[in-house]
Amino acid sequence: MQTQSQELITFLNMVRRKEFLVLDTETTGLHKGEIVQIAIVDHMGGVLMDTLVKPVNGIPSDAQRIHGISEAMVSDAPGWNIIAPKVMDIVKGKDLIVYNATYDRKMMHQSNEHYSSEKINWREIANWHCAMEAYAEIWGDWNDWHGSYRWQKLTTAMFQQNLPTQDAHNALGDCLMTLALVKKLAGI
Repeated sequence: MQTQSQELITFLNMVRRKEFLVLDTETTGLHKGEIVQIAIVDHMGGVLMDTLVKPVNGIPSDAQRIHGISEAMVSDAPGWNIIAPKVMDIVKGKDLIVYNATYDRKMMHQSNEHYSSEKINWREIANWHCAMEAYAEIWGDWNDWHGSYRWQKLTTAMFQQNLPTQDAHNALGDCLMTLALVKKLAGI
């Protein structure tokens, strides 16, 4: 068995304290995307936020095929400029677990930019923890080329841990799967 890094030990201990939130987003794309759905749950799975978000630009068909969110579904949804302050109020100063934290934070920054709203340094608002990176170390599939552990998709990680996958590519569904995964990893 491999020795766990200090980062992983810190992550697992944080999960065991049971004072964290889990966040997930669905977006219009991987690179210049905007958020079209965001969810936040507490450590017990209590829903603190679950909302569609109307993007400034449209939802490409390839993104819609993944998450199933259409233009019609977000037509009456609030924009990111309305949602962002609410997100900030919920996550401020909290331990925040995200499966691929760097990506979701990037989408939050890009959503801000699309609205030309006030710059928010999301990294400083909460204590971000990446469940994907923690799981990659636990799974232990080393990539010599990159000099790091291979990332696993959330649904793959759930399968590998014999956990049920449900509502994948839905922000709330992904939050609840991430929550189940990190609890199992921490032995709670």
